[in-house]
Amino acid sequence: MAHNTPPKKVPNLEKRTREHLLPNEVEAMIKAASLKGRHGHRDSTLILLAYRHGLRVSELVALRWSQVDFSSGTIHINRLKHGISSTHPLRARELRWLKAIVEYRKTKTAPNLSFLTKLRCGIGKAYIPHFKM
Repeated sequence: MAHNTPPKKVPNLEKRTREHLLPNEVEAMIKAASLKGRHGHRDSTLILLAYRHGLRVSELVALRWSQVDFSSGTIHINRLKHGISSTHPLRARELRWLKAIVEYRKTKTAPNLSFLTKLRCGIGKAYIPHFKM
C-alpha cells in the first residue's frame, strides 16, 4: 500500500535568491497600480506606505487619519503581532499623496478610515493582493 505523503518543501533560498523587492520593482508596482481602475492614486499610496514603512497588510488597512500628523510630517504605526508601535517620518512624496487623498475625501462623507472602497467603507485585508515574486 503506497503512502500519499506530500513532497518535501523546497527552502525559499533554493527557489529565489532574495525575499524583498528592489526600489525599481516597487516603483513599477506603484506605476501599474496608478494606471488601473478608478482608485489608482489610493492603491499607489497604499503600496508606497507599505514599502517605506514595512507595514503588514493588517497594519496598512487599519490606518486612521488620526495617526497622520501633517504638521510634523509623521505617521504613528500601530504594530501587530507583538511588534513595537512607533512614529515614523513621512517623506515629501508620501505627504503629497496623503494630502491629495484628504482633499478628495473632503467632497465625500466617510468615517475616519484612511483608505476606503467605492462604497465608502474601509478596505479589508482581502482587498490587498498578495504579490508573488
